[in-house]
Amino acid sequence: MYAHLLLAASFAIASYHDVKDRAVSDIVWIPAAAGLGLIVYTLYVNSQFLLLEFEVLKLALFGGMAFFLVYTGRLGEADLIGMVFFVADPYPAELLLALVGSLFVIVPHLGYLFATGNASGSKTIPIDRFLKEQKWIPKATIVGGVRTEVSPDVNDAREEVESRKQEGMEVEATFGTPTLAYLGIGYIAYVVYLVLFNTSAFVSLP
Repeated sequence: MYAHLLLAASFAIASYHDVKDRAVSDIVWIPAAAGLGLIVYTLYVNSQFLLLEFEVLKLALFGGMAFFLVYTGRLGEADLIGMVFFVADPYPAELLLALVGSLFVIVPHLGYLFATGNASGSKTIPIDRFLKEQKWIPKATIVGGVRTEVSPDVNDAREEVESRKQEGMEVEATFGTPTLAYLGIGYIAYVVYLVLFNTSAFVSLP
């Protein structure tokens, strides 16, 4: 119970910053780290070694996959941390509920993005707008008609564009979906569901 509340607290703060700034401080994850530690400790103390082994394997698998995506520049570092904490729940059935909660957020939002044209292809926007709106993932800068690509690593690309800033520059960019917010809102919805409709199961959790 307490572990899930700690995880939900971190996800609430992280989701807000992901939507607002597309940037999440590592400090946000301190409650989640405490929650994960509590889960592991509880499983060990209660001699639930099968669940503990499943927990470690699951964290290693998802963590490894997310790390690879970050290493290759396809995923932000905050998304990596969020994915690891998202799968922290030791019970597979509970994890499925959290995934369902995320889908209820992802599907309508992506549908809205496609309907408004934000999810299809690249857009060319002025540098001032790019710097003002954190939602864009840059692909190239354009100055005087000359296009110069930026790093494909999403963790470095924005800083590279900021370092090139000059008058009249345009930025070719794609819309960056708030992946972490999808996970966070889904997890929070799952916890709220437990509190409101399955309280007995909620209080029995670590």
